[in-house]
Amino acid sequence: MPRALSFVHVAALALAGVVALPLPVSPSLPLASVLGMSPSTAAADRGVRDPTRGPGARRLPRRSRSLGLPFDGRLRNGVRLRPSRHLRIVPAEHGQREGGDALYGTWELVQLLERAAFRVHQRLPGAQLSVGELSKEGGGRLPGHASHQNGRDADLAFYMLDGRGRPYAPYGFAAFDGAGRGIAPNEALTFDDDRNWELVAKLVADGDARVQYLFVHASIERRLLRTGRRRRAPRSVLNRAERVMVQPASGHPHRNHFHMRIYCPPASRPACRDRGPRHPWAP
Repeated sequence: MPRALSFVHVAALALAGVVALPLPVSPSLPLASVLGMSPSTAAADRGVRDPTRGPGARRLPRRSRSLGLPFDGRLRNGVRLRPSRHLRIVPAEHGQREGGDALYGTWELVQLLERAAFRVHQRLPGAQLSVGELSKEGGGRLPGHASHQNGRDADLAFYMLDGRGRPYAPYGFAAFDGAGRGIAPNEALTFDDDRNWELVAKLVADGDARVQYLFVHASIERRLLRTGRRRRAPRSVLNRAERVMVQPASGHPHRNHFHMRIYCPPASRPACRDRGPRHPWAP
């Protein structure tokens, strides 16, 4: 007979979308904690490595501070995002910029990206998370962006597949329609439904960085939610994903990438300021 699964095992499967877990979830609690996962914060405070970001993940300094607003702010002691086995930098998004590249964020944002990339790899091996721009080392205005000024924003390429159904690492962002087909000049590519849903699920479940926005085109949002339901994601994860995914009312439609923003970390308050919806899970 197969062994009975413990609550922790079942909870882990639920977070991955394998089984549904009808838990009474308090919206004020970190979803990772509700599902029986140990927060990485305590491990980091003890000076040990965080296994949730992958084997050999570096220790992240925790002195970063986000100041002001995403569109009028600065970043103090920002942490630089580094490539890994699970995460790559999108080449076309990082040309030579005056004053250095834009790969800096708060430690909360950087650990979130590293952790999400590793968890997607664990669930569906074979691809890397492709990351665009975060903020400049000291924050401030970033050409080509209205926000990205205080270390709480990150642009993420979609996971995508080539004409043979294999994971594809793009040189730049690629746009997709609501049917998951690549838009010219990327007609040979398709939207990787399962990996992109796993990414969204991992982002909204993090206990250290709380996601406020995940800007994306409405047709892609609908596609992702359908995938989440097909993969039997917990209702609590689907609800969070539905609330944070939004198409901007004007400007870039976000057919070719996610633009993620996290809430002000508690250590950065009151100098850091949020604007926009305050969801029940905000810190």
